[in-house]
Order: sequence, then C-alpha cells, then structure tokens
Amino acid sequence: MLTYRTGAANASSAARSMAAHLLQQTLPPEMAAMAEYYEQGAPPPTAADAAAGRYAHRAAGKVLEGELLDDVVAEERDRLADSEGAAAHAEGPDLTFRAVAALVAANLVTRSEALASIGRAGHEPNGERLDQAVRDAATLPDYSSALATPRRDMDPALADALGIDPARTLAPGEIAYLLNGQRADGEEIAGKKKQSATEALRTIFEFPETVCRTARNWNACSQDRQRRVTRCRRIRRHGPCGASGL
Repeated sequence: MLTYRTGAANASSAARSMAAHLLQQTLPPEMAAMAEYYEQGAPPPTAADAAAGRYAHRAAGKVLEGELLDDVVAEERDRLADSEGAAAHAEGPDLTFRAVAALVAANLVTRSEALASIGRAGHEPNGERLDQAVRDAATLPDYSSALATPRRDMDPALADALGIDPARTLAPGEIAYLLNGQRADGEEIAGKKKQSATEALRTIFEFPETVCRTARNWNACSQDRQRRVTRCRRIRRHGPCGASGL
C-alpha cells in the first residue's frame, strides 16, 4: 500500500529515485511469486517493461552504448544481486546476461552493443545465451522488484484520469510520473490546478487586499513589540549603556 507522502512536484529525478526506493524488493522472489499466485491480482511486469520504466530516461530517446551502457548494466546487475541475495554469484555471468537482456528487450540497446558490453564486463559474449535471456526478459514476469498493483476497487474514472490500466501493474517510470503529479504516461492531468511552491498565500486563497494589509500591519507591530521586549531585557541585564558601559 502506498501511504501518504509529501514531496515537491516537477522534480523528475527525485520522483524516479523515490519510485526506485518504493519498489525495493523486501521479499525473496519465490515468496513474491507465491503472493502473486494467491492474490490473483494484476500480473507483474516483464523484466523488459521494468527496465524500460527504470532506465529509458538515461537513453534520452536514443540507445545506450559505450560507457553509459556499462554503467547502467552494472547498476542493474547490482540491483538484481541485492534483490535476490545473490552476492555469492554477483561476479558471475548470469546477472550480467539478465541485466543486458532486459535492456535489449526494452529496445534500449542494440544486440551488437549488448554483446560488446558483456565482453567489456569480462564474460564471453555468447549470442545464443543472450538471445534466450532476451526472450525470457520479454515474456516472463519480473519478481526482482516490488509490484505496484492498482486497487481492485479503484474508480474507473480515476484510473482513466491518471492513465492507469487497472489490469496490470505499474512500471517504475509510470510511478515516477504519478509521484511527480502527472498521468502515468507523463501527460498533464486534465483539469488539474497548479500551485507554485513560492506563491503567496494571498494569491492561493484569493484574500482581498484589505486582509493582506491588516496582516502586514499586524506582522510589523509584532516585530516592533519583539524588538522592544528584547531591548528591555538587555537594559535590565546590563544597564542602559549595555555590557560594555559605552
């Protein structure tokens, strides 16, 4: 259950970080699969869907390659190791192939560049093994991260307004958009009123000018009263000339 949270909208990077934090898996994959089976809720995303939501912004509309690709592969491999408690074989090729395959299945990297990245990671770039891993990433459910499942009693009108498909779980990128005050597809929510974080209360609540003038006068009197109280305390403590006697 996603509980109430307060944050600043329009901070895309912060929303993605919060989405990644909320999707950290706290159960072993076997237990997560068992929970999904008995719950019979929306099916979990594939590894390709999850990778697209998690890393598409890093590609910036292009494909990952070179050093940037190697960094993303290392990040995904470490995430898989942390999720599955796989520290014992974190240096082996299995996690590297799974990480790269998810990116290939998500169309974030070409097959040739994927094989090159596997070679740079110190493993044999086996094309057949990569192809099988890509097929798995595109079809099998991914239990390496927690699932964001829409409530079964969600109002259809609300789901439509937020761009949520109640029949499936949400990808990390979609959660980031929602946390950022947008629809799950990144579009603006129809009819939503935006408020600036630094907008004056008078503007937000449409106070008349007379009320604001009274508030400013009250604030000025309050500040003057505080200065006089502070001065009186200083006189009582040090005398009218202060502590230095000047």
